Amino acid sequence: MRLATGAAFGLFLVLSGGCSSSPQGPDFGGEDGRQLAELVERMNDDTTSVAKLKETFASGMPAAKKDVQTYRRYRYDLKQANVEGDTATATVLVEKHAGGEPVEKNWSFVKEGEKWKIKAAPLP
Repeated sequence: MRLATGAAFGLFLVLSGGCSSSPQGPDFGGEDGRQLAELVERMNDDTTSVAKLKETFASGMPAAKKDVQTYRRYRYDLKQANVEGDTATATVLVEKHAGGEPVEKNWSFVKEGEKWKIKAAPLP
């Protein structure tokens, strides 16, 4: 009986640990920061076509087939964001899919309507 009670209590601790009310993952400064993190994360999938890449970048930014081929070589993770009104800058970790150490690059963003768009995304 003692073993069953101990096992049940252990299961309770494991299950209750996952129900925390604290936010999961890094905090990038509220809703705008979260949206920027999602935008950078989408770069990992949206670099497969010119149309998707154009949706990710700000109006007037070039997006051609060569850009798709270049951006798809890398993986992107937001490290830090700084939002000031309708503009933002961020440190993005850029890592080649082929391997190697991630490189920190400074990207800039602009809000168009209700959506954040990438204004500049330099690569290593």
